[in-house]
Amino acid sequence: MTTCPNCGQSVTKDDEICPNCGFNLKKYRDTFFEDDSEKKSVQLQPKRAQYREEFRPKKQNTTIQKMIAWVRSNATIVFLLGVVLLVIMSFSRALGWTSFLVLMVWLFIVCDKADKIEQYTADKRLTEMINKMGSDVVNTAKEHTDKVRKKGKNFTETHPHVNRHVEKVKERSKSKFSYIQLSVVLTSVISLIVLFTGSGAAVADVSYTQKLSLSKVILNLANRLLSSSHTSMSAIILYVFWLLLVLFPIFIIYNIFKNTKNSQFFAFILSLLETAFLIYIVFKISNNSSNHGVIGELTNQFLMYAVSVGSSAYFLILASLLTTGLAGYNYFKKR
Repeated sequence: MTTCPNCGQSVTKDDEICPNCGFNLKKYRDTFFEDDSEKKSVQLQPKRAQYREEFRPKKQNTTIQKMIAWVRSNATIVFLLGVVLLVIMSFSRALGWTSFLVLMVWLFIVCDKADKIEQYTADKRLTEMINKMGSDVVNTAKEHTDKVRKKGKNFTETHPHVNRHVEKVKERSKSKFSYIQLSVVLTSVISLIVLFTGSGAAVADVSYTQKLSLSKVILNLANRLLSSSHTSMSAIILYVFWLLLVLFPIFIIYNIFKNTKNSQFFAFILSLLETAFLIYIVFKISNNSSNHGVIGELTNQFLMYAVSVGSSAYFLILASLLTTGLAGYNYFKKR
């Protein structure tokens, strides 16, 4: 609008009243020339008062209002009481809920009788104590950390060769594991899972009806043989056999995580020994037809005790073969 609608006098957009006839230009603009988009945006933005009105009760209860004010004024006491209730709830839920209801009733009575809600002296003192204790602990830890850093800095300055070695170790620890190394760890873990889970060992003895793990079958058989003096040597051999089955995957995983050239070589050698050991044991047991000697006695006892243990053993050999192949590939690839 560039002219006054009443007298035609030229006006600017900042004029609120016509300088010629005194016409109210501001009211005229607000009534007829307000932008629709601005009007819509104003209508779409609810005011804070509208939000507050949505949560206001029809009739405010003064006691509830005082209870809320008490919780705000004595926040430290509320926090500590909450911690105490959590401890009580960990021992007895019934006692915890009972204590909570008792506290709520007590708070209602106190606020109902109180004329004015103020912060308790106990809350002030507790807040000051917590602030002091927390600040002292954090400041002490910070001072100790600064001292350690200062000593470490002085040590590295006086011993540069040690600092270089530390930096090499840090760089080595930062190096990421390849998917081949992670695969070696995975297959080793699978070997342990096959050994300790019921993956096919079904017990034929009438006193056992559930599936047992390969580890439990071996240990039960060793315990059974150990009870007789004639078969104690066979029991010791079975214990050593079980121990090797457990230690081989563990040491392979350990050497993989060390992530050095020598450790990768040791992991490959260990996996190779594990595979050769398993193949030799299974071959000797499955092809031993005579009942003489330690192997023959173990074969007879083993077959009497577990009728489906072969499936677990073959799973174990398969996992060991995969571990050996991956560990060898990982070592020779890095050379």
